Amino acid sequence: MTQSSSQPEPSAVNTVHLTKLLVKSGGGEHVDWLTRLMMVGVGSGSVLSAEIIPSSTPDENEWTLVQRFHDDRLLAEWQARPDRLKLLDELAPDIAANEVALTEAISSTFGTVGSVAVAIVTQVKPGQESAYREFEKQFQSAQAKRRGYRGVYLQPPTKKTPGVWTTLIRFDSPDALDEWFISEERKNLLTLAEPVVSSTDYQAVTGSFPGWFPSQEAGQKGPPNWKTALLILLGLYPIVMLEIRFLNPTMHSLNPAIANLIGNAISVALTTWVTMPLLIKAFTPWLFPKKETPTWVSPVSLAVLVAVFAIEVALLWRLL
Repeated sequence: MTQSSSQPEPSAVNTVHLTKLLVKSGGGEHVDWLTRLMMVGVGSGSVLSAEIIPSSTPDENEWTLVQRFHDDRLLAEWQARPDRLKLLDELAPDIAANEVALTEAISSTFGTVGSVAVAIVTQVKPGQESAYREFEKQFQSAQAKRRGYRGVYLQPPTKKTPGVWTTLIRFDSPDALDEWFISEERKNLLTLAEPVVSSTDYQAVTGSFPGWFPSQEAGQKGPPNWKTALLILLGLYPIVMLEIRFLNPTMHSLNPAIANLIGNAISVALTTWVTMPLLIKAFTPWLFPKKETPTWVSPVSLAVLVAVFAIEVALLWRLL
């Protein structure tokens, strides 16, 4: 059982506490301090989730720690924790020297930011929770200093998910995200975590239709929406047309609500398990181009798509 196992399950309305750290002078040590503060909350068992959000504009240097609590009582317990108060005492000299400004507030709601995200689900070995929290301090501090960093969302284990940590990291561009994922610094940090982690799963949160178009590698962006739309249309169009020709006449006696439900269910099933796997496999270099992918792949793939569309229209025109 993890230390966070007594944590209540999230509810529809939570108490959101904001800690804003305005850095007037100094460097990354203040970001490290905010990360340590986040991990104190996560380790307390009172925090439902936590995220660190950097400045929205380059001329500012304000960092925001967003922590969500199940209720005001848990927030008050966290605010009174000795380890939190110790961190505040540690920052007091910098505040007095006007190097940083610290403000706190309660918000009924607070959204997330960022344009490219990756969800990471980590299973921590039983009894290794404290060691993993120490690792997270190092990892989040290093990550926050990378180019394009737009914030992190961290959810510790719950009663229903003992030992499972969910992290959502955000960067302002796919290139910045990839730069962090392939960096030696990150690889070295992950090596440190190996003794306490039993498994780690990644899922890119980019683009539409993630079930049909998963990222091929951890941290790799998915295809743009216009490519997914074209490929889905290519696979769905003949299915719908064949249903109109052969399926619909057999269901003319059914209520339209039932008939359409049956038709849509068949369309979705065939698209998910027949046409899309074949099309994704055929157009993988176009959907997920790499640095070494030749430049001619994109125009040739588009030309092939247009040709296949034309063939579908011609065949269905004659058949129907």
